[in-house]
Amino acid sequence: MTEDNGYASHPEYLPGFMNDPEDSDGRQVAKLRWTESRELEAMSLNRFPSTFSAALDWDSASYEDRLWWDDEEGWERMAAQLLSSYAEREMTVAIFWGNLELPTVTLPADVAIRRARDIVDVGPHFWIYPIGAPVLIECLMDGQITVATIPEA
Repeated sequence: MTEDNGYASHPEYLPGFMNDPEDSDGRQVAKLRWTESRELEAMSLNRFPSTFSAALDWDSASYEDRLWWDDEEGWERMAAQLLSSYAEREMTVAIFWGNLELPTVTLPADVAIRRARDIVDVGPHFWIYPIGAPVLIECLMDGQITVATIPEA
């Protein structure tokens, strides 16, 4: 897939704040080009086996923790728990969406925490990669979150 045949063809599906140049959080969001996204995927997401549905194959890869959330408030608490150490270090996270029509985005971890509800409302599923950390977080719309250490290349 290239930028010409689908990647980032519908950025309007992103959470509203990500497309709002007047929003203070929105101004901190970067929408990545196809090549930029592929570079980050190579350091994180692509180091895990995938299933036919684009979810990662955790039967074939190890993970550190599996968590569940029941409602949006539960997701907000869990996002804060998972990302707070990265926010404290002022790190940036990348969000890869399960739908390639949406561009991969980067944003400060503290913005991802503040806007967790907006992010989860996009769906169908997504992955969060704290850039530079050896961690990948897979978030599925059924409430399952898997946290894994990224394998060496």
